[in-house]
Amino acid sequence: MKNGHIADLELSTISILSGMPVNKDIINPKMPREMAERVKVTFRPVPSSYYEGNVKNYRESLINCLKDNGVDVVPWEEATSEEVTNGLISKLLSTRKVKRNINAVIDVKRDHSPLRKVCTQVAEGIYRMVRNSERSVMDILKISGWADDFTARYVMDPFNTQIITLMTLDPEFEDKTTTYERKITLGLRNLISTMSEIVIGISGKKFAIINMNLSDSIYDHDELNSFVTKSLIPKIYAPIKPPVLNRFIQGKFDSENNEYANRLAELGRTMRETDLFPEGSKFSEKVKRQSHRDVVNKILDGRTGVSYGFIALAEAPKYAGKKTVSKEEWESFNPIDGIPEGDVRATEKDRWYVKTVLNDKEVYQQIPDIWIVTSRSGCDKTNLNPTTDIVRIGLIKGKLYLEIPGGIDLTRRDIRPSFDTYVILAQAISSALYKPEIIKDGMPILHFHGYPDPNWFLENEFHAGATNPSLPCGTVEAAILNYSAIYELAINNTENANLICLVESDHGVNILGPDKEYIVDRLKSGKASGEVVLGGKHLPSLKANTAARQ
Repeated sequence: MKNGHIADLELSTISILSGMPVNKDIINPKMPREMAERVKVTFRPVPSSYYEGNVKNYRESLINCLKDNGVDVVPWEEATSEEVTNGLISKLLSTRKVKRNINAVIDVKRDHSPLRKVCTQVAEGIYRMVRNSERSVMDILKISGWADDFTARYVMDPFNTQIITLMTLDPEFEDKTTTYERKITLGLRNLISTMSEIVIGISGKKFAIINMNLSDSIYDHDELNSFVTKSLIPKIYAPIKPPVLNRFIQGKFDSENNEYANRLAELGRTMRETDLFPEGSKFSEKVKRQSHRDVVNKILDGRTGVSYGFIALAEAPKYAGKKTVSKEEWESFNPIDGIPEGDVRATEKDRWYVKTVLNDKEVYQQIPDIWIVTSRSGCDKTNLNPTTDIVRIGLIKGKLYLEIPGGIDLTRRDIRPSFDTYVILAQAISSALYKPEIIKDGMPILHFHGYPDPNWFLENEFHAGATNPSLPCGTVEAAILNYSAIYELAINNTENANLICLVESDHGVNILGPDKEYIVDRLKSGKASGEVVLGGKHLPSLKANTAARQ
């Protein structure tokens, strides 16, 4: 793999093939140092009365580690500017605001005084009286956030600047016997109470990270450098961003009579006994304050909660005309605006063909139309109702399509494609190009927030990606890594693959293959034996196994 290329394709080409906007400035997601050099962070000053010694010591080590790895750590006074306000009350309540070019603010969790709690109640009462669903995030925070001391109120652009909060690690989270579900309950509580995208808990011996990917990764303090380069910097560089509806050409489909939708619903039911897809979490049930719920709603594009994975079924790829052409034919085709002409060209009938390279052999393939039925964001994956819980996403010549069941209102707030949409599409298009035998009759894709033991894999079962940087879902970088993993498996003699496991550190795994019954049986047996579990128990051994093979 050359820097800036995967499978001899430009990274921007893979982005477009996976349905993402044209972006000429993408960097190789396997190069954390390049990410670091584009990241700016600032640390909010710690109160003089702050007493948590483990957190203070970790904070100093983190500052030095970020600097050593190329991150621009901007002093608070330089990273902020005075808010311009009108009116006497506004001036009295004005604060310094973090500038838009800062990627993250790192703060410590602060205790609220009794007076501040009273002010917060007053502010929330005012907000409820003037609440308007059209208000922006910043408008909401101006009305309700003046009484709070959470870091979000100090940010100019909450869509560009992430909040990272350092706090004492809950002993229950650190306990190896604590279940994944309980850890996520603890983690969500901390994310919500601090209004943060990322929370890092610190004890004398360990530290742990939680973000909206709902990972439960725990590290020893001597692993700080590896954590910063492979986990924290990628998360700051590429924040979680859900796919927004206005990127899709929207329509409807007959889900009750759609073969793949019904097969997907059956797949979900057969996975129930594995307990790998626990019920999601509704923010409306966990965020007490209306203003905070409205802020989360704006940032998540109307989503009301988070899910623990997804299930999807890629339909057989759709072609029109010859699947492959000669080099001479391909070179006679037309360049496409925005795509390097050495990667993709179009026929007079506007069918796209891509130059693929496998083991030094060039093949000029048609890029098929991709359609995938998938569980909508936030639903129960093991009890899918085809008329309400399944959406159909399409990818045709770089354009995204979203079809929802007929009879459902497109404005319904819980009808949203998965956070992982770009990853799902990248897996499907890469499979069609490099391992067509696993998708030619349709391909199940199951994503859950856990990992298998390396000893669980049988002959003709493969895993890849465990040593990649841990990039969040919904990002172009995560999609590129999944596209790359399929390609790398294809060139490493993985013929007759019955099962492929694509590992995403601090997130989970994607299990895919040609036979859904085979995959279900394998996951059931793995769960029964303890070799497939939710949470990060088996991630270190997967990383070690992958590193040994490289």
